[in-house]
Amino acid sequence: MKYLLFALFLILPFSTFAALPIPVEQEVTGLMGMVKFVTDFLYTIYAFIFNYIPSLIVDFFVWLTAWALKMKFYFMYQGLVFAHEVAILFLDLIDISSAVNTAISSLPQDMKQLAVDVRFFESLTLVVEAWITRLVYSGS
Repeated sequence: MKYLLFALFLILPFSTFAALPIPVEQEVTGLMGMVKFVTDFLYTIYAFIFNYIPSLIVDFFVWLTAWALKMKFYFMYQGLVFAHEVAILFLDLIDISSAVNTAISSLPQDMKQLAVDVRFFESLTLVVEAWITRLVYSGS
């Protein structure tokens, strides 16, 4: 056993054994000692195959799910940033305030004063901009 570990240290790099505990020399005496040594050795292999490897697989899928969720939120954020830029550009191209100003000029003076007093044109501009922004956001 001691020579096998020494041979492994020569073949494999040192970082492979960084987390391994230092083996304790076991003295195998008699038949029952040999049976205990073999059962311990087989249990170590069993624990590696049926406990350690499945826990690594579960940990990998937990990490993969968390990474996929992170990417989903990242892409949602980038989509909103893009939609916001498109909405701002679209609103600048439409120029709603000039359309409202041309509509105001055709109104009689008393109606124009009443609309300015109740801030109708500002609210109309705000509602139309919100509607266009909602339209752009729903399309993304």
